[in-house]
Amino acid sequence: MDVIAVDCGGSNVRAAPATAAGVLGTVTRGIAPEDLADLPAVITGLIGDPRSARAVGVGVAGLVDAATGTLLWSPHRRGREIPLGAEISRRLGLPVMVDNDANLAALAEARLGVGAGHRMVLMVTVGTGIGGGLVIDGEIERGRGHLGEIGHMVLDPGGPECACGRAGCWEALASGRALDRAARACAAAPNGMLAGSDDADGADLVAAAEAGDAAAGAAIEAVARALGRGLAVLVAVLDPDVIVVGGGVGTLGARLLDPARRAMMEAMPGAEHRRETPVLAAGFGSDSGLVGAALVAGGTNHD
Repeated sequence: MDVIAVDCGGSNVRAAPATAAGVLGTVTRGIAPEDLADLPAVITGLIGDPRSARAVGVGVAGLVDAATGTLLWSPHRRGREIPLGAEISRRLGLPVMVDNDANLAALAEARLGVGAGHRMVLMVTVGTGIGGGLVIDGEIERGRGHLGEIGHMVLDPGGPECACGRAGCWEALASGRALDRAARACAAAPNGMLAGSDDADGADLVAAAEAGDAAAGAAIEAVARALGRGLAVLVAVLDPDVIVVGGGVGTLGARLLDPARRAMMEAMPGAEHRRETPVLAAGFGSDSGLVGAALVAGGTNHD
């Protein structure tokens, strides 16, 4: 084990030993805490004995000051301005690099995954929420520090409430939370495989669709089309060479991406005059963020 890679999303924390080149060992999983102040303890609990590692890379959802390792804000957690890198480093006695989770996923896919060979790679992570990362010429593009908080673009001001407190954000319409909401709607309907369920969630919705439930399939397609409309906005602004879709929901593959591609092109300004932007499933699946965390940990100056 050269390094330790950690990926903290909206619901789960995952950790793995890894090589500096991004090859992962066995992945362990824990529940992400409600309060950001408790996150270092969860991470160090998953990591266990770190003595054979030389650095730790951590990806976390939210606004991150990568230079200081500070988690400034997260839509999924209480607490603000948590010195995450410093606290984990204090507990483990190792250098710690902290960055936005989607940035790290983008880095992995641009350097080693399906985005390799492209100059501008836009990563869209779809899980509990939606995150984004942009890599140009193999390096993370940060803007003034926080480029990529795409999940909180407001696409429908009259839409459902988002975890950030606003209404109609993209992630409220097209993420795992949207699938959960659609599952509850199917459960409240008089017919269908989920009818009458007290605790239906997105996983149940997907299972019902795979089993041939038409209402569940239509609900997933509606979420996928909302994803595509957001992608159209990003293509109009950034015009990337390729879009890579990852995260837990992103692993749904064609059931998610085919309707998303169609909706993207339908919503695209001047679509008939543009080359279609490829929308690809992440090569590392839901592990892209862990691979990216390993890469940044491996690139740290440990002297």
